[in-house]
Amino acid sequence: MFHIIASTGRTATTYIANVLNQVDGVAACHEGYLGSDKTVDPILPLINVENHLCYKSPDIAKKVVLEKRNSQAISDALGATSSNVLIDVAYYNPTIMRALLEEYPTLCVLGIIRSCEDFVRSSVSLTGEDLLPVGWPDPDKDLTEREKFISLGRIKPLRSSAAKAAWKSWGSIERNIWLWRETNTLILKCKSDYSSRVSVLRFDQIKQDSDRFWAEVFGRFDLSASQDIEGYLHQATRYRNKKTAGYQIPDSSKWTDNQRRLLHEAVVTIDRMLESINE
Repeated sequence: MFHIIASTGRTATTYIANVLNQVDGVAACHEGYLGSDKTVDPILPLINVENHLCYKSPDIAKKVVLEKRNSQAISDALGATSSNVLIDVAYYNPTIMRALLEEYPTLCVLGIIRSCEDFVRSSVSLTGEDLLPVGWPDPDKDLTEREKFISLGRIKPLRSSAAKAAWKSWGSIERNIWLWRETNTLILKCKSDYSSRVSVLRFDQIKQDSDRFWAEVFGRFDLSASQDIEGYLHQATRYRNKKTAGYQIPDSSKWTDNQRRLLHEAVVTIDRMLESINE
């Protein structure tokens, strides 16, 4: 059995993967690595670099799924971990989730959506090395080799899109508003088309209503309600990623009028999609 969790990143994905990885019979990966242990070889082939290519072309997304998420790769991962259920938690899943849903009729998806402003502030470091580089950096920032490598797969506007013309003039705030909007649009379009197999949770619930959040996570993947969830949460606490440099982008009250306009438009778009799905 194979399932995925999809998000923009910076939505407690490392923590969630490590919680689920403690469940008997479950192997949970963070971006292909069991738990989130990147000191060992991944148990699933990496997709990071192909992420933008999958975004550009549904045919490429299908090709990548057939090459890197085929039944043999999943079977090998299950066998290597002596597990019955494999769950991959990754920022690149939104670009391949439709192809995965088409390929695997029993696959279930959990999408996690964080507020746009919080994602933008959390996802970028203006100075110093970003150890969690899920977002677009400031265009003038000197990147480390690792940051450059990860940026190769980050999605950006297609040539045919309205955002393409503005991209070069945009800084990190504008670019990451676009990244948030587009990534969550991919998730919600799949939710609309595969309503029984795709669920969506708000990131804020993990703190505001933890019991409900975890009940929905475990329920989505049909994991036993008798599991020791509290024990798993305690054990996984050390895997909570914190922005070691702190937020380097101020809150939206200090953004430009155009940045706040883009923020408002993105939030309205995603909220309307959620309302339409929930009707």
